[in-house]
Amino acid sequence: MCGIAGIVKKQNSRVEREEIRKMNDVMAHRGPDAEGIYIDGVIGLGHRRLSIVDLSDGGRQPMESFDQRFVLVFNGEIYNYIELKDALQKEGAVFYTGTDTEVIMEAYRYWGQDCTKYFNGMWSIVLYDTVQKQIFVSRDRFGVKPLYIYESEEEMIFASEIKCITIIRPEEKAADITQIARYLRGLQEDTDAHTFYKNIRNFPKSHNMIYNLHTETAEYEKYWEIDVKEFKSKWQCRNPYRKIRELLEDSIRIRLRADVEIGASLSGGLDSSTIVGISSKKFHTKMHTFSSIYNEKSCDEKEYIDCMNEYADTIPHYIYPEESEDILQDIKDLIYYHDGPCHSASPYSGYCVYRGVGKQVKVLLDGQGADELFGGYLMFYNAKLKELLRRNTFMSRIKAVKLVMMVQNEWQDKPYLLNNDLLLETLGVRGFRELQKERGRKGFRNVFATKIKYQEKFAQIDLEDNLQGNKAIVSELGKDLHLRFWYKILPRILHDVDRNSMASSLEVRLPFLDYRLVEFSYTLSDRYKINGRWTKYILRKSCKKYLPKKISRRRSKMGFPAPFDKWVGNERYKGQIKEYIDAFKERNIVDSDSLEQIYAEHINGDKNWADELFRIMSLEMWLQNEIDKPGKSWKYEAV
Repeated sequence: MCGIAGIVKKQNSRVEREEIRKMNDVMAHRGPDAEGIYIDGVIGLGHRRLSIVDLSDGGRQPMESFDQRFVLVFNGEIYNYIELKDALQKEGAVFYTGTDTEVIMEAYRYWGQDCTKYFNGMWSIVLYDTVQKQIFVSRDRFGVKPLYIYESEEEMIFASEIKCITIIRPEEKAADITQIARYLRGLQEDTDAHTFYKNIRNFPKSHNMIYNLHTETAEYEKYWEIDVKEFKSKWQCRNPYRKIRELLEDSIRIRLRADVEIGASLSGGLDSSTIVGISSKKFHTKMHTFSSIYNEKSCDEKEYIDCMNEYADTIPHYIYPEESEDILQDIKDLIYYHDGPCHSASPYSGYCVYRGVGKQVKVLLDGQGADELFGGYLMFYNAKLKELLRRNTFMSRIKAVKLVMMVQNEWQDKPYLLNNDLLLETLGVRGFRELQKERGRKGFRNVFATKIKYQEKFAQIDLEDNLQGNKAIVSELGKDLHLRFWYKILPRILHDVDRNSMASSLEVRLPFLDYRLVEFSYTLSDRYKINGRWTKYILRKSCKKYLPKKISRRRSKMGFPAPFDKWVGNERYKGQIKEYIDAFKERNIVDSDSLEQIYAEHINGDKNWADELFRIMSLEMWLQNEIDKPGKSWKYEAV
């Protein structure tokens, strides 16, 4: 796990070593153990190292192949590197280190671009072929590891973090209006090329690219995609429960490979607990666990965390974010590491957990991805309800009514769980009014209908179009899961995990995002995911031997909550938060009166607007720190 950077000059100009050094320095948190620089005329590569596998100097990067043909900088881990090394040795490859980095170079030598089809891991790769005079660039299937690119007529710059680019090109600190509009609406992040910086883009996940130095042109190739028909042909089995368990066990097995100690994040939920349970019970690992604890009852999961720690005989570590000396300063730091505003206060809890790890371990296992694969969010009941209504039979409507009643009875503390339109269609006008009266729900105003004038086709990703080519996904739940996995939720979560962990020089490994497990999950019918009252049904059933009943039968869900709704009114932070909100009013982005009204409603306890207010505060912090010029605040001007 590391940070990478590089510059490719066009028109035969030369790379300056000092620029690569600046890029390395600004991301030192990603790799405090070592750094390296390689310069060859028009090419400059930089690397910061976090030593995980083969801690010797043999693992330093940029790494040159034994014949000096290839030069590689690499961020991530290839978990199946031992198996790939064995296969390559049978082909005649010779290795001089114990690193996965060297395996990547030799895999590219033998398989070319197809090498990424064999990799099981997370990565951003830049490989320079000194003979062919071309650069090979690749990013992992799900975009776990970041890679940003800036390109002009004079150069192409790439890096693990945007700040590596803006440190040498400060003129590129320009806001992307489309991304700001999406952000304020609570829409997608990291789902396409857009970033919060106008001219700096995401390198696409699941893609390779060859850049030819002679022609100064790039060719992209998508090496992996979700193809349900292919997955069903590939992963046929008679016992899905056993197959899921075996795949997850093997995913954890290869992610326990390291030359340093490994721990795990533990929230007390099903996903992280399953990882801890398998690591402890199956592989007899004495795990350090790290958990975020709040005194606020609505965010307190300590009873479940304690239960799992006792069951798995772990070494527990509890982090208390509210004991921070200055939460708002922490959030400013968080925005710095994220290279942009944060979507909610939730990433702050993860940030505090990773920061609290200290020097205990260098690697953590975490449970991201399971909710989107197996139906872990309660909102997925809307898809089940929509499916029943689509069938439009007497029995399906009876089942729809029963589903509504079950959800309302089971999760009375989540009154807005089901979609209003679906409730109205299910219960009719009278039943809907009675339910709304019982819930005491207020009408919703789209406060964040911004003043920004932008092209709708760019600001709103057409998610339905992204289902084309996946026509085998026929159920409403299947479609919803796919969209949240590939576009709506998981990309944003992966963004948070990488930036939060690397801020504290930690590598986070995600067993549920083993591509084999992902492919198999797409072959499962709905009943394996949401079954009656149970979300993630197949995971609960297949892995119950690794969990105490208190966890395996837990239906409540928090994730990584943070009580920002209380912080807004906290006397210590109230004045500063209001200053940020008032400053944002002057930027001509949202209606000032509406913003003032939701702030008053929140302070008075009429309605919880915590997420919306956090987005405003976070965006204002970022604009002040990154976009405003000395003596002049940036303001949106409609074109």
